Amino acid sequence: MINNLKRKIVMQAEKTRVFREIYCTIKKSRSADFPEQIKSRQTADIFDLPKLSAPLPYHPEFYFDDCNYYGILFQLLKYANIDINDSRFPRHEIYLEHGIVIGNLVREDSVILARKTLTYSNYRAQFILEKTGKTPSLIGPYIHYVEGLLDQEALSKVKKSLGRVLLVFPSHSIGAVAAEYDKKQFCLEIEKRKAGYDTVLVCIYWKDTLNGDHEYYQKMGYKLTTAGHRDDLYFLDRLKSIILLADMVMSNSTGTHIGYSLFFNKPNYIFRQDVSLIAKSKSGDNLLKSHYQPEVTSTKSRDNQLLYDTFNIFSGEITSEQHNLANYIWGFDCIKTPEELKAILLD
Repeated sequence: MINNLKRKIVMQAEKTRVFREIYCTIKKSRSADFPEQIKSRQTADIFDLPKLSAPLPYHPEFYFDDCNYYGILFQLLKYANIDINDSRFPRHEIYLEHGIVIGNLVREDSVILARKTLTYSNYRAQFILEKTGKTPSLIGPYIHYVEGLLDQEALSKVKKSLGRVLLVFPSHSIGAVAAEYDKKQFCLEIEKRKAGYDTVLVCIYWKDTLNGDHEYYQKMGYKLTTAGHRDDLYFLDRLKSIILLADMVMSNSTGTHIGYSLFFNKPNYIFRQDVSLIAKSKSGDNLLKSHYQPEVTSTKSRDNQLLYDTFNIFSGEITSEQHNLANYIWGFDCIKTPEELKAILLD
């Protein structure tokens, strides 16, 4: 009963900007070394999995966690040339979808609490409007707004050492939910497809490095890399550089990486595989419950099937059908100029 009362008090309090500011200030005060850790990782080798995947302290610059993930809002501010302390910027009143969501799952509580919501495309906007009555701002693939961690000289040097690259994105864990699949079966498919490529580069999600899931790929002799920890402000910059190294991209499930790599004209292939999501805690159970609501499962299965059918052929060419579908879901035609994005964020 007491816990329920506390929850109700917090739910009322978080509607206010003052509460959100105090909450973030307190949390950040407990992680004073966060900027130093980020700076250290910014110059780390993109193949240094232990360093880039190591835990980071919770340091919320923005009230809605999704804005902190992958450094997305941090990078959008840089692109739009907005000072984070600008009084016109509703710092704790913006919500954004931190990755592509296939199907009609919407974080309704966050959208309703926020003054403004950002997302990729009309594909996502229709679901957000339907669930909340709010119309989000569309800005296309977030990876467009970052510079890339490696400059052209460094990128060329790494590319020369790797040669032709088959970049692989395995299904990854999310929060307190682990992704489980047959790695042997997936690697047999990689072996089948790697002819003509000098390097198989596997991009491991930070959580799966901590879980030890990278070891199987390591034993296969593949080169491993990672975009870094979820809270790393330069995650997207690192991911952009990793994608630019690729000549071909393959994965065993749908995900944000498909649209991001298509955006940079990298052909994609999805090897459809059974992937089980296993909750590792109560929060994981709650996450899975939201993902497996009947209406969510229906739209998710429908749209995932569309992606699987469209990207089920291993080819070095991008078809118009593939480009059009990626544009529809990730919003390639929704890209904003610095001035346009600034107007959205300060409005």
